[in-house]
Amino acid sequence: MRNIILYTDTPIAGGAEKHIHLLARQLTNDGYNVTVVCSRNKSLDAWVEDMKKDGMKVIRLNVSHKHDPRHLFQLRKIIRELKPDILHIHLWNPGACRYAFWSASPKKIKIVTTEHDPFPLKSLKKRIKKKTLKRTAHTITVSETSYNQMLTLYPGLKGKMSVIHNGIDLAAFEKDLVHFSNQEKARIRQQIMKVDANDFVIVSIAALHPRKGLKFLLEAFKEVCEQRNDARLVIIGEGPQKKELEKLGKKLKISEKIRMLGWQENIPRMLKSSDLFVLPSVKEAFGLVLLEAMAAQLPILATKVGGIPEIVQDKKNGILVEPGKSRELSEKILMLISNKPLREKLSFLGHHRVKDFDIREMVQKTKMVYDQLAGTLKSK
Repeated sequence: MRNIILYTDTPIAGGAEKHIHLLARQLTNDGYNVTVVCSRNKSLDAWVEDMKKDGMKVIRLNVSHKHDPRHLFQLRKIIRELKPDILHIHLWNPGACRYAFWSASPKKIKIVTTEHDPFPLKSLKKRIKKKTLKRTAHTITVSETSYNQMLTLYPGLKGKMSVIHNGIDLAAFEKDLVHFSNQEKARIRQQIMKVDANDFVIVSIAALHPRKGLKFLLEAFKEVCEQRNDARLVIIGEGPQKKELEKLGKKLKISEKIRMLGWQENIPRMLKSSDLFVLPSVKEAFGLVLLEAMAAQLPILATKVGGIPEIVQDKKNGILVEPGKSRELSEKILMLISNKPLREKLSFLGHHRVKDFDIREMVQKTKMVYDQLAGTLKSK
């Protein structure tokens, strides 16, 4: 039985953390002994509780923030006790989790990293990054775009890196919707979204962070509201930009038509209760939430950044626009609102596309990395 630690020092729960949850659950189902390690940050409580409900083992570190050196000492203790074969570090940004690389001896425990959001680093951070890469046995990127970016930044990774696209547990997702009724949809729209039965609901699920481009979505939504009084915008997620977005909504005089719902548990049903999914990111390594929107058979409007075009094929199973272009975003939203046949076509083809990203393929490729490295470790 492989003994695996999945570690992150993330302060918020987003797509990368959802990836950790799905990976941990599937590995556990496949007979691996998996422990997730993260901080006690309150913003992670709901994510941790969801994992525990699925039977995951979670250890939370008593640390104040990602720079707290107690990460190192507490993680060392956990490693001594659990004796993992693999320490799989999930980097929500390229400079994250720095203490974890010095918590274990690479001669005894193989370190695997997943780069969820790579970008260039400068000065001291870049030097530290190069040192952590030397201690890393294998690097995983979640898109071809991120792979090429990492190889450009760190040519020495050639031969020690692979692309493993994020995946979705499609069977579990669709099972959750088997008994989804029109009555349940009406309840969610009325009680949670606070919208009327005939309103057109645009939904976006993202961490409230500048890289997600929600500022441009709000600006675009103002133009939409000028032509469509029935349009409503639902934003699901938490993050540091929350107050800024709330102020912008008031400034644009559209606050009464925006619902900022924070973290929500039942994403499949929230999506199924909406009419259009929009992801306006200015930076996006992959876009796991796009798979969820496709699984819920929602038409998708997203930006041409990062790994998104590896999921969404423009004008085939979704519509792509340039990032940071509020006017183009509003034009495409209005076009989709008024064109139901196109929405239905995109929904149908999107649902077909998501089958290419089943979680089992993602987990199988990850297990191959683990098994190869663990075998190498034992042979020494």
